[in-house]
Amino acid sequence: MTAIDDILEKIVSKKIEKKEALKLFEELPENEKNYMVSKLKMHLSKGDKAAGNGSSGKKGNIMKAMTELQLEDRHRQFIEKMALEMAKTAPKSKENASMHQTHLVDQRKTGGLKKALKPLQFHLTYEKGDGAYLYDVDGNKYIDIASDNGVNLFGHQPAFIKEAIVNRLDKGYPLVGYTEELTQVTKLFSELTGHERVLLTQSGTEAVMWAVRIARAATQKKKIVIFEGAFHGLSDAVLAAKDQFGNSIAMGLGMLQEFADELIVLDYGNMDHLNVIEERADEIAGVLVEPVQSRNPANQPIEFLKEVRKLTLESGVLLIMDEMITGFRACCNGVQGLWKIKGDLATYGKIPAGGMPSGMIAGPAKYMNFVDGGVFDYDDNSMPSVKKALMAGTHTRNPIKLAATLAILTEIKKRCSASGKDACEPNACFLQDLNEKTMLMCEELNSFFVMKRVPIVIEYFSSLFRFRFLDDPNGVVKELLMILMRMNGVETSPSGNCFLTVVHSDKDIKAIIKAIKQSADTLLKEGFFYESDTAEEDDAQEEVQAATPARADKTNKPVQEPKKDDQMEKLRDLIVSDLKNFQEKGVMI
Repeated sequence: MTAIDDILEKIVSKKIEKKEALKLFEELPENEKNYMVSKLKMHLSKGDKAAGNGSSGKKGNIMKAMTELQLEDRHRQFIEKMALEMAKTAPKSKENASMHQTHLVDQRKTGGLKKALKPLQFHLTYEKGDGAYLYDVDGNKYIDIASDNGVNLFGHQPAFIKEAIVNRLDKGYPLVGYTEELTQVTKLFSELTGHERVLLTQSGTEAVMWAVRIARAATQKKKIVIFEGAFHGLSDAVLAAKDQFGNSIAMGLGMLQEFADELIVLDYGNMDHLNVIEERADEIAGVLVEPVQSRNPANQPIEFLKEVRKLTLESGVLLIMDEMITGFRACCNGVQGLWKIKGDLATYGKIPAGGMPSGMIAGPAKYMNFVDGGVFDYDDNSMPSVKKALMAGTHTRNPIKLAATLAILTEIKKRCSASGKDACEPNACFLQDLNEKTMLMCEELNSFFVMKRVPIVIEYFSSLFRFRFLDDPNGVVKELLMILMRMNGVETSPSGNCFLTVVHSDKDIKAIIKAIKQSADTLLKEGFFYESDTAEEDDAQEEVQAATPARADKTNKPVQEPKKDDQMEKLRDLIVSDLKNFQEKGVMI
């Protein structure tokens, strides 16, 4: 995106005249034209506030979303109308969701549940998934951006995974001994990630739980540092929140405070909190970090993480990189490869398991040996040399998941090799095209939200993106947006994390953009956003600008936006009069 960066900077800094700007614009590829128009419009929208425009007539200021308590009769009538439409569109899914509650225990069915929206919030019953699409039992087709919570990098049931699983099923799936896939998977996994040894687990939660156990075994210390906003699975060993005084507290029913007492919860990206790690290093076994938090993808504190790496090396503390989401997504060797910050241990899951339940822990022999005692030879006097920490699981070596994992890793290696490089390099990784498509889509939608003055921002990293409502982050309007997107043919995830995959076509992405815009426009039309007082508007405008992610370059390193002084009038002269012309030439606004 170097060309578009240069043009944007020249326009904003008045370094080129209108004729030259238009000439450079015409030379851009179509997708970069779309992105540039979106970015310029976002600059103009923000500029209105900086110039004082719209302060009296509300134009340019951010509206607020209705809370559940603020809903009026007209809103309830609209929701009732939607519920009737959904009941006609997906009657079997609604019947299934209600009928099976007596026997089915499902922790996800209450996620985001709102009393006012309850008739709309039933889960769909899927008949099949194929490529980028989901099909429900009522015959409806959806573009899937849930991606099974980030699992399906290659879409639903790609042929190479299906073939591998079917071939393994024909041979049976013994759970206790080794199969050929086991050694092939671990060797290839180590090759792609750069880690020496690999342990397979039954889930991502289990992988993190065991990584913490390895850290404690290796250091003979107890405390684990985690960061506010991160998610490391459901083990009590890594679940805690921070109270107003900075103390770690258990997060909910059934979770013991004794577990939380062994956790230190810090703020991710806060340099001042590095002092806590330094001062308490003699009791800290490990620092557990999502390098890019799946719940806060716009927070990408590279320099902070570099300092954490330096401090842990100096202090004898293990750095555990949780790449459950980012592994094999940011690039083939994850954020560790992208940012050149390698952990002592790393945890993985989702993408490399090919849709099968699994997790992985990887690291150097000196730490991984605490699982099996280390390498020895069967034909001499050697024996395991390290005392073991207890770890076991019936399905850790399940041949079906191994077959799927081998197929995924082989496909990833093949695509990496196509670049002509011996190892994955971020600038040449096949995933960068997908990451760039995600960035372009999110930036266009963020520009749209600014222009419509709605308090929504899409935060993103690589091919992960997440809707953030600025004033009521878990409110009724957020849930309505997701429901409307479903009604417009796009299926999201209850977790809030959304993903593009390599099988989403340009046509699919345009349809996703259209569905999101239509959904937001419907909420505007039906009065689910309202004007607030001036003080609230000022705060909201600042929050929008602060929350809008810095656009990343092809290596996903944040790129600083051009500085703005008083150039908005110049920018307006250069661009506004030509937007109509751009639209007439097919540019998507």
